[in-house]
Amino acid sequence: MTQRRKFTAHTKDISLTVKRADSFNISYSNCKKDIFQIEENQNGIKLVQTEEVPSFHWLSWLSKGAPEVIVSLPEHVDVCEIEAESNQVLITDIQVDAMYAEVHNGKVEARNVKANDIFLKCLNGSAVAANVEATNACTLDTLNGTSVLEGAITPDACVEVGCENGSIEVSEKHKANFGYKADGRAHYIVHCMNGKAVVQ
Repeated sequence: MTQRRKFTAHTKDISLTVKRADSFNISYSNCKKDIFQIEENQNGIKLVQTEEVPSFHWLSWLSKGAPEVIVSLPEHVDVCEIEAESNQVLITDIQVDAMYAEVHNGKVEARNVKANDIFLKCLNGSAVAANVEATNACTLDTLNGTSVLEGAITPDACVEVGCENGSIEVSEKHKANFGYKADGRAHYIVHCMNGKAVVQ
């Protein structure tokens, strides 16, 4: 059995975009690469932001754009695990076995993603899954803010939507998908503790 290679990242205050490419590459915009530690070995790739972006970079973000790191991952990376303290994490145009991404304050988004399991969590802000395809389960969980699932959901998938203190919005086209997990069916869970849970 081949070992699954993993990409892990921990960021403090930059915007992080992860996408698929032919080879591993990292590009930096409006931040210096010396505040990041990168390790690559047979087990995978690890990116850690060791310092916050200096304040003078944030003062110029209106003219130059916010500090951002773009990571391109090769095909043989099977698992993504990302944790961000603030700002935004976007995972786009990628296929992996499993994806876990959490943003404490800001936004976490998966767009055009295929995976067996997808888990997006945001404490304060929004968790968005747009045009995602999960073989097993896709979970969006927000403490304070908005959880949004948008795009096509396969007809045999089941959807659970819950909001404990706030509102639920479900488009008519997805109401037929409401139900609970059954063997062999993809399971989409959209949850928000305080705010809004949306399926559109």
